Parts: sequence; structure tokens; C-alpha cells
Amino acid sequence: MTLGEKLKQARTTQQFTQQAVAEHVHVSRQTISSWETGKSYPDIDSLIILSDLYGLSLDILIKGDTGIMNYLRKPEILKRLRPIHLILLTSNYLFLIIFTFFLSSRYSLWALLAVFITNTLAFLYLQKFEERLSPLPIAVQRWQSGWLPTLLCNVITTGAMIASPWWASSSTASYNLFSTAIVGWACLAFLWVMNKISHLKELEKQVTKRK
Repeated sequence: MTLGEKLKQARTTQQFTQQAVAEHVHVSRQTISSWETGKSYPDIDSLIILSDLYGLSLDILIKGDTGIMNYLRKPEILKRLRPIHLILLTSNYLFLIIFTFFLSSRYSLWALLAVFITNTLAFLYLQKFEERLSPLPIAVQRWQSGWLPTLLCNVITTGAMIASPWWASSSTASYNLFSTAIVGWACLAFLWVMNKISHLKELEKQVTKRK
């Protein structure tokens, strides 16, 4: 028996309506229906509340349903992926700094460019993998995983740009740093705006459901 079937059976045995359970768990009635039909899974906090409400242990509720077990493992997988995400994004910015200041040979330029492209592809693959694992909307997930490394890299790049007049750097190097800083801050602003738009859409959906 799946988790959804157990939840539905326990609710009908206790003679609760979906609306009553939804109010107890602080979710919508549609969410309760989605859990009972197996279209989605409750998080661990909701599972504990349902366990207490129905008088069933967590072990009984989730036993035999591999889907819920895989779902509950996702936050741990995401936690382990975040350091990799941070390293990949930060190394991209370091490559840009190397391009700007420390390249004298065209062969070394092409070598580092190949590494940069490879690293970027790895970062995009990891980003796509995280989006599949996360239950959050894509814009929210990208903001949560990307705002800190992007902010750190932007601070480093902007600091280097401000300090460049005191270095023996060429005008080309200063221009490259300026361009990198502008693009970095623009990316951070874009992530923030998309995150806010996603939150507004979610609030709009909740208001529509209440009506």
C-alpha cells in the first residue's frame, strides 16, 4: 500500500474531511488530495503532524513506498551538492581574473579557455540536476543556490576593479574587470527579480484557491 492510500484510509477511518485535515496541517485541501492520490508527497514536518493526527507511526506510514523514501532523501542530496555549486561558480570568476591579468601566451589562453568552457558546462549540468531535485520553483531554487556565490564573486571582482588604478594594469585589463563586474551584478539582480516574481505568482495562486 502506498503512502497516499494509507493517508486516505486513515482519514476515512477517523471520519475526517480533506478540508479538516488541511486546516490541521496548514495546507490547502488540494494539497491533501494530491498527497492521497500520490501526485505529490508531504514534507517531513507534515508527515509528523499527520502521524500524530491519525495515531500512526512514521514507520507504518512510509514503509513500502519507495517514492516517499526517495523524496525525503532529496534535501540531503541538495545539501551535499551546494558546496560543489559554490566551487564551480567561484572558479569561473577566478578564470576570468586569470584571463585579465596573467595570460601572456596565446597557447595558455586557449588552454584556460577550454578549462573555462568545461567548467561552465559542468556548472550548467549541476544546476539542471539541482532543479530536478528541488521541490521549489526554478527561480526560487536558483536564487537560494546562487545568490551567495554570485555576491562573493561580485565583491571580489568589484574590489579588483576599484584597486586596479594602483596596479600596473593595462586599460584593457581595467575595462575587462569593469565589464565582468557589471555582468555579475546584473546576473545577481536578475536572480533576485525572478525570485520575487515567483513569490508573487505563488501568492496569487494561493489567493485564487481561497476564492
